[in-house]
Amino acid sequence: MGDNSLMRSRLWWPVAAVATAILGAMIPLVFDPRFYFVDDTQSGAMGQWYEIGARFLAGDWSLIAPTVWQSGNYLAEGAWGIFSPPLWLIGAGMHLATDAVVYMTAVKLVFIGIAAFGVWLLARTFGAKESWAAVAAVAVPLTGFTLYIDAASWVNGFMAWAIWPLAWALTRRAVFQAKSPILPLLAFMGLIGIGYVHATLMLAAVLAATIVEAFLQKHRPTIVRAFAAATLAGLFAVIVHLPGLLVAPVTGRASGIGNSGLLTVSLNGLAASSTPVGSPWMKFFSGLDAPGAPILYIAWFLPLLAFVDWRTLVAVLRSRVSIVIVLAIALLAVLLPSDFGPLRFPVRLMPYLSASILVILAIALSLAPALRLGRARLGAAAAVTVGSAYFAFSAAPQYWKWIAVVTVVSIAMLYVVYRLLGGGRRSENPARRNAPALVAVVVIGTTVALLVPQHHITGSSPLPDYGNPSLIADYKTQYTDAVGDVIVVGGVRNGDEHPEYWAETLMANMFYINDASVQNAYSAVYYPAYQSGLCMQYNGSTCGELFEKLFEVQPQTGKTLVDLIGVSTIQLVKAIVPEETRDEIPDGWHVAEDTELTRLLVRDEPVAPAGGVVWSSDGTTVTQLSEDAMGASFRVDSVGSDGGTVALSRIPWPGYEVEGATLTKDPVEPFLLGVHVEPGSEGTVVHVSYHAPGYPVELAAGALIVLIGAAWAVLRRLRRRDAANGPFDRLVAGTRATAD
Repeated sequence: MGDNSLMRSRLWWPVAAVATAILGAMIPLVFDPRFYFVDDTQSGAMGQWYEIGARFLAGDWSLIAPTVWQSGNYLAEGAWGIFSPPLWLIGAGMHLATDAVVYMTAVKLVFIGIAAFGVWLLARTFGAKESWAAVAAVAVPLTGFTLYIDAASWVNGFMAWAIWPLAWALTRRAVFQAKSPILPLLAFMGLIGIGYVHATLMLAAVLAATIVEAFLQKHRPTIVRAFAAATLAGLFAVIVHLPGLLVAPVTGRASGIGNSGLLTVSLNGLAASSTPVGSPWMKFFSGLDAPGAPILYIAWFLPLLAFVDWRTLVAVLRSRVSIVIVLAIALLAVLLPSDFGPLRFPVRLMPYLSASILVILAIALSLAPALRLGRARLGAAAAVTVGSAYFAFSAAPQYWKWIAVVTVVSIAMLYVVYRLLGGGRRSENPARRNAPALVAVVVIGTTVALLVPQHHITGSSPLPDYGNPSLIADYKTQYTDAVGDVIVVGGVRNGDEHPEYWAETLMANMFYINDASVQNAYSAVYYPAYQSGLCMQYNGSTCGELFEKLFEVQPQTGKTLVDLIGVSTIQLVKAIVPEETRDEIPDGWHVAEDTELTRLLVRDEPVAPAGGVVWSSDGTTVTQLSEDAMGASFRVDSVGSDGGTVALSRIPWPGYEVEGATLTKDPVEPFLLGVHVEPGSEGTVVHVSYHAPGYPVELAAGALIVLIGAAWAVLRRLRRRDAANGPFDRLVAGTRATAD
């Protein structure tokens, strides 16, 4: 009976924290049922998950997809689930779902729960009391940027971040408590495998900080385990990110340092982070001067730092220096210019800063509370609250009434906490020993309750809602008369204002759900020559002039662009393509569909899709023998005395290799993969194949992961045998402080 009671007490706080965080995350749905279905979730993740599921269910592990051109380098794009079993399962689940809004919202709520549990466990490994750990666990996933930006739209970053606290906590248990390395290794793979570079870099910060903390403890086995953990994560990062780094030089993704001001964070904005309403003043998308949402909000109870004995806290943090290091790194990263190498938009790192601050607050209130709470401390907490409100008002004065309301509520709840902790009493109150649990309930309740006015004022994400359908079946009715590869000229201007477009056309990764093979998919990295040649934006939209460009004869090959890219169907969005242009039907094409909004043109004689041979130079003829996503083979039938060139309808990404010939130094026209065949090579069979750039290094990294992980696990078993009851019991029971 005693053991069951102990187990219930261990489970109560983490289970309650996870449930409350999920409940809090459901409050936005009261004001906007599509809150978690906007912008990149609609245009990117939805179709991406569907395609990942299709590939997984079909056993398709190809690394590249020629038919979607610049969007088809899945290693460079990242977040395509190549190394991520969680994404495989999420994608497979997408094929069982009928409503994308419901399914994607459910997945995001699950990751809210994962983040909450990870924060709770992390705070416990630093020595925070269960109740204060629960306060942080609920507050961290409900911060402004996480809800309004990451969870609402930028779901890949959100999922990777949600695993980050758990990976950190499991690392601390493995390093400082000699627990099994298996769970942290799985967490590393789950986080890094999503392919989101910001999360990987912040995991690197965590591991570096853990090594520093291990050195300060001057315990050799701990230091060795810290290096082993960092090595395991680093090796898996090599597998996931090395191909993208090697491809980056040929992409158009910015890699230098610059500052456009877009989504940059100021100290003024951070100063308002305890006010749950309003909006920071920062350059936002679409030329806006502010997002119109409290995306820098962290927690209303940050002023509780006034209830902490700072001398004691400094002593406590000396033995837990890793959390201070990570906080400093996150703060510096958030304040970077808009473009700093791979760190585009520094505000993306707000969730890491918020988590670090709130975990430190949980540690402080657990291990360094002020022994006597005088009125001066209450006054200081109230002053910080008012100061935060002032900065919120100065950035967005139009919200002044609600800023005033939540400020009054926050000060009132600070007073309640002050009294519950014995503040204002001349003598010690015996009931104060149990006060932290009650205080935690009050703080958590207020955290969740303040989401109501927050979302009453700003009910939706500031990122765009394209108004596209909820039902997955509604993405399969377009392009029924399409044949072969498809390109869309134009794009949906505003599907929110004109939902009738979605019955005829799609955008970005929505095309993956449809049965047609459309190349206008979403690309985060893009290939400059292809992008400029087809005037294609990141979301697949193109200019109206593309229709004429498709039928222009190219100078090097003497063939039209539409022939070189293997397109057999063209959809014209009439609002984008001028009438005098679209009314000229090219020879060899016919109108298959014609409505008020769009026109579908199809070749009289369709051509082969992208991926194979599309041109050979004068005097050179070849016969294509085979073709699939990862390569093609052809036989050289004739070749001139100076050799010849063969072009394949593929982008010349780094990673292509040729047997029986060589790659040309420069692309053909100018984004086609070129192959040079030597004089006298008649009868030679040439094999063109794609391999992950740097794959020998990746294979070696994989082998080292197995060796190091196995060695760690075996050595640990030889030294001690874990006799705990079960895996979850061990996980929760092992949350004691690493240093007292």
